[in-house]
Parts: sequence; structure tokens; C-alpha cells
Amino acid sequence: MSENNTSPEISLAEELILLTLDEKTGYLEIVPGWEFSCVMAGAIIADLARKGRIDTDLESLYLIDAAPTGDKLLDVTLQDIAMSDKVRDAQFWIEKNANRVDDVVSTSFDRLVDRGVLVRESGEFFGLARSVSRSGLYPYLDSSRREAKARILDVILHDTLPDPRDAILIALLHACGGLKILLEEEDYEESLERIELVSKLDLLGRTVATAVQNSAVQPRRKAPKTKPIPKIGFLEIFKHRDFLRGYIPRGLHRLHSQHGSVIKLPYKMQGFPTYLMTGAEANQWINKNGRFYFRSKEYIRDFEIAFGSTRTLPGLDGADHYRMRKGLKGVYSRSAIGCRLPEIYHHSRRSMSKWKEGDELPVMDTLRSYMSDQVSHLVYNVDCSHFSDELLDFQHRALIVHTMNAFPKFMIKTRKMKRYRKRVAEFQEMIISSHTPGQRKGQPMDIADGYLELHKNDPQFVSETDLTFSFVAGMVASIYLGSGISLALYCMIRNPGIHDAIYQEAEKLFGNGRTPEDQDFCPRNTDITLRLMMEATRMYPVIPWQVRAVVNRCVFDGYEIPSRSRVLIGHTATHYNSDYFKDPYKFDIDRYLPERSEHTQPGAYMPYGLGTHTCLGRRYTDLQIAVNLMLIAYHFKLEILPKEGEIKINPLPNCHPRKYLKFRVAEIRNPIPTA
Repeated sequence: MSENNTSPEISLAEELILLTLDEKTGYLEIVPGWEFSCVMAGAIIADLARKGRIDTDLESLYLIDAAPTGDKLLDVTLQDIAMSDKVRDAQFWIEKNANRVDDVVSTSFDRLVDRGVLVRESGEFFGLARSVSRSGLYPYLDSSRREAKARILDVILHDTLPDPRDAILIALLHACGGLKILLEEEDYEESLERIELVSKLDLLGRTVATAVQNSAVQPRRKAPKTKPIPKIGFLEIFKHRDFLRGYIPRGLHRLHSQHGSVIKLPYKMQGFPTYLMTGAEANQWINKNGRFYFRSKEYIRDFEIAFGSTRTLPGLDGADHYRMRKGLKGVYSRSAIGCRLPEIYHHSRRSMSKWKEGDELPVMDTLRSYMSDQVSHLVYNVDCSHFSDELLDFQHRALIVHTMNAFPKFMIKTRKMKRYRKRVAEFQEMIISSHTPGQRKGQPMDIADGYLELHKNDPQFVSETDLTFSFVAGMVASIYLGSGISLALYCMIRNPGIHDAIYQEAEKLFGNGRTPEDQDFCPRNTDITLRLMMEATRMYPVIPWQVRAVVNRCVFDGYEIPSRSRVLIGHTATHYNSDYFKDPYKFDIDRYLPERSEHTQPGAYMPYGLGTHTCLGRRYTDLQIAVNLMLIAYHFKLEILPKEGEIKINPLPNCHPRKYLKFRVAEIRNPIPTA
């Protein structure tokens, strides 16, 4: 949470963020670099001058008043100026503060969200709040101050007289080429004389902009030299028993502890050199900057092609990815499934009605089938139970062949896989046939409705061929959900005290024939269940790493990662770092209590991925898994077989229990109600 959220005046740095925010991509339209860093530093200098703390001209910058402004972004620079034993010029202080640009940008975004000017969406995307878009005014501010882009365009295109603040903004934007983005090319060329005139109207703006231009052209500090990236061999990987037993986050943490945040791996992915990035700092950097350097398309392309698609949510980046996420966020929200809880109860109990006291059931196969039945009805409103195993087997094989590259490509072209591939077309036809306007009238929107709506509104953006992958993706999600609930169930059963506590929570919600509603599954009523789920995803995350193509050379932590390579993002390595989690190898749900809150440390707890591809349906699936766990605990007391030893994990294509693991129905606590 940023400071001074209710300050009556928005800062110049914040307005520069708003002026360079691209509503189509949900982030800055200018790729952060040295010029942009100097502009943001120039905004800090200009705000200090406007507040009467400094004065500056083309030759020198003088301290006027060292009293803190109360704004931490300004006061760090003010303190440096006050402690300096020499009088420097504006260029010196701009270059010195350019290295703080990440903090300035992230804090400015936080403040704009806190003010209600911007909304933050899943995946670190940002957009103007609806109230600002409609009114053109900033909340909590003088109602006469209009939204930044409208003011600046009026000054440039309509010869409106600028106030000193807007003249400074125009001067700063002009210094980094930002107005070329804000204006159409023809308008920019025609208005260039006007832009240069306005940029010189205010002495402060002219001084700071000149210093920015001088810094951008000839920075006084050379970029730091990069360090050689550590290389490891296959022996270094396989000597760790963690990798052999499927404990990927633990193995990643050991590599991070021994070799640091960036490592060159001994194998190639898709024929390209591959680098591993791990650590909390790497997680934070990727969250903020990954969109400028990494892309998912190259990694997932073959998987898309296996289903005849080219434009999919996991395979898109930039503006198209943001557009699709915005179009689908409603059907992936918690409320979308919260209104359909009776359907979850029905399908869950229908699956559990087959479980008899004394049964010993394979964990993964049982729960994969259990979740696929739910997903096909909740997501697509169809019953594909008669061929769901074949559909899931094809998807599973395609994931291993095309994303993990663990099997040769002919393994997806076997006679059996070709037969299973035909089920994909059958599945798609079932969905389309069940989603005619008449059949969907009065029904809550499901995820299939969301994709069909995108197709209806723009058939070029989401084509019929793209629908194939989009529909199948939901069933792929059932594989992940089956893995997630099986690992959470294992953790619950292995801890009898927690098992009983979850039963008590479930009894309060489901006892005496009650049918709880969405609001009943609040944190107060599901505290133990939610903390168990969080600890299960810390210790056994379903997706412990991600792969991206490096499309622009980047430097992190002094290491240069070249373009045309692949990066393996080990975002869950931090889950076993004792700097963040006390006794990380111990299962401890109390680490999520308010007084400990170990998971809230920046970059520490990342089970749902990073950056723009953070799981869109996180809250949807969290509720679904919580409801199912509580229903299972309410109706059954279970035991894990074998009882000794920790679970072993199969990491392909996602982490899930190996097939030997079973659960035994030790007791039926509450019989499944008959229909």
C-alpha cells in the first residue's frame, strides 16, 4: 500500500504513467529504458521544485528547503540533495535517480489504484477506472482537473493555453518521444512546432527537459558490465534426489542456493539454449518487466497446432492477450461459479456415491475423473463422460509431446491417439449444439459462452478453429484441478487434526441438510480449509515452473540473457527458502495466520504463475477445490495408502501423485443423500 493516498494533488510521475498507459495492452506503451528512466527522474525533480524544496536553472540545482514533503518518492531524492557537499546541476540528479525508476513506476501504479484512478487486474494489467473513463475527472481531486490525456491533447491540437504543470508534462513527454505515441503520426508532424513552443514556455519544464535530453543522449554513467552466467551439467541436476522424486520446487531452490538467480542449463528446449531464473527478486522482476522480454507463443505453438488453433489465451501476449483476458474475466470469476454451487454439490455427490466403505481407490485416476465430470458440466454444459478418458488421454499426451518435449512427436500420431483426436471434434460439436440462444436463455454464462461471445463479436479475433483449443483448454484445466485436489486431499489425510478440523467446518455448512450459498464460503467459515490449500500449493504446486521464449535481450541481477533463447522460470523455488518460510519442509498451515503471513513477502509465494499469464481463474478454481474438499471431508473419513513415507510426484505434464498412491474409505461419516 502506498503512502499519501488521499493527497489532494496527483504527482507528475503519476500523470506520466497515465499519459503513457496503453488501454489496449494494460501497461505502459513506452518500453522502459534509459530515456524513460530519465523522464521519470525528471518528474521527481520538477515536483520538488514545484513544492518549493529546490530551485534549478540550466547550470545548477539549489536546495531551498530540506523539510520533508511527506511523499517518500520525493523525500529520498530531497535527502540526497540536502546531504550533498557540492552544488550539482539537474542533469546530475536526474541521472542519479534514474536507477530508481522501478520503484517510482510501481509506487505510482499503486497510488493510482489506491486513489481509484486505475484498476489493477489479474496479471498486473491496469486500466482507467470506469468512473474516470466516464467523467474524465480524477476522484479525490479538484473536480476542475480533467484527465491527463484530454488536457494535453487540447493544449497541442486546439491551442488551449497550458498551465505550468501541463507545460512541464509536455516538455518531459517530448524529451522521450512519448508524444509520438500519444498522437497520430500526421497530427504529431503538424503539431511539432506547437509542441516545441509549449515545451519552452515554463522555465522549470525547459530546464528539466533539457537535462533529460542531455542525459538521454550522453549518459554520464556507463551501464554496468554483465557477469558470466553459471553453467551446470546433467550430473548437477540428477544428483539432487528432489528432482528424481518429483519435488521440483525443492530442487529449484537447491540450485538457486548453490548457483544464484540465473543458471545456464545443460540442454536445449526446442533447439534453443535454456536458462533458469529463480528467487524472489527474479519473481518480482518478471512480474514487472517480463512482458517486455518474454513471450509464450513460441513455446506453446505446437500444442495449439495439435488442435488446429493459432490464437489462444495461453499463447497470446501483448494487446491481444489483454483483450482476451478482459473479455473472459467475467466467466472466470468467483461469482461465475459461486452462483452454481448446487451443481457442484450434485456432481460431486454423484461421483462420491460410488465410493463404498473399505474401498481402496487410486488417487489420481479417481480424482481426475471426478473433476472432469464437474468441469464438462460447469464449463461447457455437456456430458462427455462416455469418452472423457479418451479426451483427457489425448490432451495429456499432447502436453507431454508439444510443451514438455518429453516424448518424440510420433507419439501423438499413433493409431490410438488419432482415434482419440476425433473425440476433440465430437466434443466441440456437442458444446456448440448445446449453446444455441434458445437453450442458453435464462442460464448463467459459462466459460464456453464467454468464448462464443468473443467469436460472435469478432470472428477474426477468435475464429472457429481457435474455439477448438479454447474448449479443450477447459478439459486440460480438469487435469490440473484433479492434480490440485489430489495433492490437497493427500495433505489433509496425512494430518488427522486438520482433517477433523475441516470436517467441523464442513459440518457447520452442510450439516442438517443445509445447502450453503457462495457467501457462506467466506474466510471466517473456511479458515482451516483455505490455509490447508495454501500450504498444499506451497509444498506441492501443480505448475512449479513456466517456459518462455526470450524475444529481447535482457539483463537481470547482472546477468545478460540473450534473445532467441528459452527461459525456465522457477517461480516456486522460493517456497522452500527458509528466509521466507520458517521450517519450509514442514507442513504448517499456521504460517498463513495474520501474525505470521509468511506468504505476503514480495516474490515469496507464487503458486499461480507470474506476470501477464498469472492464472485468470484462480478465484474460480480456489472456490471449486475448497467446496469439493469440504464435501469429501463431510461425507468420508479417508486414509492414505501406503501410510509410510512422503508422497512421490510425477512432474509431467504437471505435478501430480504417482499412480501407486491410493486412498481408503475408512468411514462414511454422512451418507450421500439420494436424489
